[in-house]
Amino acid sequence: MLMEKIGDSANSLASRILLGFIAVTFVLSGVAGYVFSRTDTYAVKVNGQEISQQSFQQRFNNAYQEISQRLGNQFAAVADSPDFNKNLRNNVLNQLIDQTLLNQYADQLKLGISKRQIETAIVMNPEFKQDGKFNNDLYLQVLKINGLTPDYYAHIVYNNLLLGQLQNGILGSNFVVPALADTLAKNFYQTRQIRVANISTDAIMNKMPVTDAEIKAYYDAHQAEFTVPEQVKVQYIDLTHQDVAKNINVTDVQVAQYYQDNLAQYTQQRVAHIQVPTKEEADKIYQELLNGADFATLAKEYSKDTLSAKNGGDLSWITPGMMPKAFEDAAIQLKAGQFSLPVKVDNAYHIIKVEEEKVQPLSDVKDEIATKLRNELALNAFYSTEKKLSDTAFGTTDNLDSVGKELNLPVHETTLFSRQDVPAALNYGSVVTALFNSDITQGGMNSEAISVGDQHSIVVRVLQHKAAGVRTLDEAKADITHLIQQQKAQAIAFQNAEKIATDLNANKPMPADVQFGKDETLSFSNTSQPDLTQAVFALPKSDKPMYYAVKMPAGEVKLVELEKVTDPALTPEQQKAFTQQVQQAKLMALNTLLVKALREHAEIKVNKDFMQAE
Repeated sequence: MLMEKIGDSANSLASRILLGFIAVTFVLSGVAGYVFSRTDTYAVKVNGQEISQQSFQQRFNNAYQEISQRLGNQFAAVADSPDFNKNLRNNVLNQLIDQTLLNQYADQLKLGISKRQIETAIVMNPEFKQDGKFNNDLYLQVLKINGLTPDYYAHIVYNNLLLGQLQNGILGSNFVVPALADTLAKNFYQTRQIRVANISTDAIMNKMPVTDAEIKAYYDAHQAEFTVPEQVKVQYIDLTHQDVAKNINVTDVQVAQYYQDNLAQYTQQRVAHIQVPTKEEADKIYQELLNGADFATLAKEYSKDTLSAKNGGDLSWITPGMMPKAFEDAAIQLKAGQFSLPVKVDNAYHIIKVEEEKVQPLSDVKDEIATKLRNELALNAFYSTEKKLSDTAFGTTDNLDSVGKELNLPVHETTLFSRQDVPAALNYGSVVTALFNSDITQGGMNSEAISVGDQHSIVVRVLQHKAAGVRTLDEAKADITHLIQQQKAQAIAFQNAEKIATDLNANKPMPADVQFGKDETLSFSNTSQPDLTQAVFALPKSDKPMYYAVKMPAGEVKLVELEKVTDPALTPEQQKAFTQQVQQAKLMALNTLLVKALREHAEIKVNKDFMQAE
């Protein structure tokens, strides 16, 4: 993005001369106006400072466009949800509030960005350079493509430079101690070679006794674990392009008729023309042609199209769409060797001659035409079926089965699901909204046909609706029993594993039922087993192989042989790169804390009428 490509300020003599040369252009382009721009009705006031609705809308539009480009074909389904716009508006609002609070804090610290610094950042941005030099026309063109005005982009640059100053100040007072950075890097890139044996809990878990008192105590202490989100059970009809296309047949007669009706599409002509500015000149030349004059000779003598005139007016081969419509309409009426009456095209008059003509035979384009006709017929059939589906579903209130039967479309049925586990076939913003936030949520009626993509619509019906709540003790009893048994079994298995580890570390023989796997190498910098890595790196280092019992989050117990610990030999470049990553992470954390603190002491007044408007 453009904001990420703002270059560092330049201090060279050449850049100062260049800045002086282009300063007026920037002023005319509006760069200097960011400080003095007036706001319209506010979207939010932050400590009395207004953020205009215009600024909000500009930021919203940019965010909307960015998401659209990122999601591509999936965007339509996501954007159709009211929640999408609501969430995006809230995110944009919070970004603007945070940015304003940081700017106000920078003002309190007497930080500031000059007009010259803004100009320098823009001039040094490689996005605006051509042949190594700043190009103002390119600058304006890039802004236009990105939907930015010079004013608004200058404001973006200002905010980025100011934030950079503020962040540099934060980092300057919260630097990473070199020794700490060195330790963190060594731990991050350290590798540990291990072997693992699984200590099974299966044999003992189901034998673990669990009392009703234990179950009740666990239930009372962990109520949050038994909350159940809102759920629905759904019937639906899924109408796609493929559903109607499979019934479309295109006959040879239809193909031949289309070919004849659109013969111009399959015709190439080599044409010549004579172009003159007035009808009087064109009529005079036309009369000479009727009297037998040579077309090429007259073109060389009279045509104002100098490029073709020297070749006797020859324009070579043309295909449909290459020339203006009036020109093509006249040319297609001619056979090889014929010339037209004077034809007005734009602000000139043309006499057109067809030198040669080639027509693609039907056999060459038959498949192409058949595909085109099939797609057109399928499109018409889809929208016709979609309308019938919507009307029939609306007129049928007691079920969806009869709708599917009438249109010969399958009716699908789901089990209960929540917003968090919507089946893939229904996982579209507009469908989810209809199921959980509309008139059909409580059941008893069908939805209209909901468009979720190109030639893709869905009709849904809620068969069962369960409000959010908490599972009863009876409903949760089996799960709690299993969990308590798992905890008890893990505790016993862990004790056994600890005893085995102690014996092995004392050089006692390996138990026959303990089977270690192959050597594995773990590291924080590259791991596919985060839980095991966390557990292994919590073990103490040793100068010889050692055995340890380890509890895993999922109730498992593992016996780990820690064979070798290898500290990395980092190059200065690797150490520097890691330190920068640590600083960036620390900066982000500090920035979050700073914004939180500023918000706690800020007076923020949101224009609710504006924010709630669709």
